[in-house]
Amino acid sequence: MNAGYLNIEESKLRVAIVYPPKSRKMEAIVEAISSSSKEAGHQVQQIRAVRGVGIKSLFSYDLVYVGSPVMGLWGGKFSEEIASFIRECSGLEGKKVAVFVIPKMLGVSKAIKRLMALLEKQGSIIIDFRRIRNLSEARAFGQRLSRKILSQN
Repeated sequence: MNAGYLNIEESKLRVAIVYPPKSRKMEAIVEAISSSSKEAGHQVQQIRAVRGVGIKSLFSYDLVYVGSPVMGLWGGKFSEEIASFIRECSGLEGKKVAVFVIPKMLGVSKAIKRLMALLEKQGSIIIDFRRIRNLSEARAFGQRLSRKILSQN
């Protein structure tokens, strides 16, 4: 590569978005993050966290988003499908990860902290986290992280 020229192929990132099934709002938010990452020129794969099914390694991705609705009567918890996926998945060691949750009235911070703690236990590097209430916040999160991760590579 010549100095001063950006090779477009080198700037493309492989992005994974891991999320639990069964939520239309979550799927819409994932789609908004995905489309903003694709607009930035990145390759994106949406991965539903279903027990015993699908991808078991995230090694080949440059950035991984992990999302969940806040769960539990009083909040503070996240999807069990996400927890199982993280525990069973390989390739998280040293991986740049962004966490997002769809908030409930209570327990949002606790759910984010618990999700980040599980990912860090697997060796992930948390580079950002957010509560996402709507599609515009989701798009903004995807755009901001696309720029942030590119500037770090």
